[in-house]
Amino acid sequence: MESYIKKINDRVRAKHDEKGAKKIKKTYLIVGGLTLGIGLAGFVSAFITFFVLFFETKTEDAFIAWEVAVPFILMIVAGSVVTRIGDMLLKDEEIAENERLKKEEKQALIDKKNSKKRLDKNPLIGAIVGDVAGSIYEFNNIRTKDCQLFTKDCHFTDDSVLSIAVYKALKECRGDYSNLYQQTKSCVNEVGRRYENCGYGGMFKKWLNSTTQMPYESFGNGSAMRVSAVAMFANDLEQVKSLSKEVTRITHNHPEGLKGAEATAVAIFLAKKKKSKEEIKKYIEENYYSLDFDYDMLNKNYKFNETCQGTVPQAIYCFLISDSFEDCLRTSISIGGDTDTLCAISCAIAGQYYKVPKEFKEKAFEYLDDYLKDIIK
Repeated sequence: MESYIKKINDRVRAKHDEKGAKKIKKTYLIVGGLTLGIGLAGFVSAFITFFVLFFETKTEDAFIAWEVAVPFILMIVAGSVVTRIGDMLLKDEEIAENERLKKEEKQALIDKKNSKKRLDKNPLIGAIVGDVAGSIYEFNNIRTKDCQLFTKDCHFTDDSVLSIAVYKALKECRGDYSNLYQQTKSCVNEVGRRYENCGYGGMFKKWLNSTTQMPYESFGNGSAMRVSAVAMFANDLEQVKSLSKEVTRITHNHPEGLKGAEATAVAIFLAKKKKSKEEIKKYIEENYYSLDFDYDMLNKNYKFNETCQGTVPQAIYCFLISDSFEDCLRTSISIGGDTDTLCAISCAIAGQYYKVPKEFKEKAFEYLDDYLKDIIK
């Protein structure tokens, strides 16, 4: 019986959403109950008729009444079975609901336990700080570490907006990432459309305003700059790669676009697991990019580049040669290029490896509006 119930349950869940499935299960209970009720009423009537006729010595008529009772007996049996099935289906639904609530409560406790830690070492905050500080140097490269970090002309860009949107998607999954792809699309649309003039690339802006929103084979560095939150939610390296792919492929389904995002998320996760810079460098070089750079050469010759393969390795390198969060930020600014994105990527790793200075976080948050700040809180 239980295996049969499981088959029915799986079939109903496969074809209907949660609300529809519950409605169908209630229908089993209602139909079974009605059938049982009619069967009982008919049987009782036939039974009374049988005894009345029998005691009036109309034996032949009495047994005809008993024959009439047979279909009602079958209805009682059928109604009992269907009612039992409906009852078991609803109980199964109740058990599943309780398990879901327990899972959410457990996740809430984990989030609460880790909240203080996340405030200290936070790749998302690091990315936002890097984006804001680097924003004024994107089209006005400055080849020195001796630069102003937060001026009146600084601003948040698409790097912060989409990083926060991805964080929102991961957070709202509450530990169940089976629908992360659609959740990411939903949050990117919800958050992203509020800030259509924050610096989106042409292809992404076209995607955002499209009715179909199909991925467009991009390998731009936008995939890497928005992925920082993945490491905050992943439990192991394989999950980092899986979550990175899901939040990235909504737009950047080119192998290089996926690779750039994954390399960034992996570097952050390795920092989260307290791996040394040597271990992080080794893993990245063995699986993603060569990091054989020279700072002086980058400072002198590095040019603006919006691709993953022309941004992510350089950003990881800037983190590796830094000795603090601030040094990572200043080093990234000093090599030029697409500075807001370069800084968002390098400082996301640094935000996890070091500690984001409180004053940097407070300064960067002054540039965000209440809507974005509320999502992070």
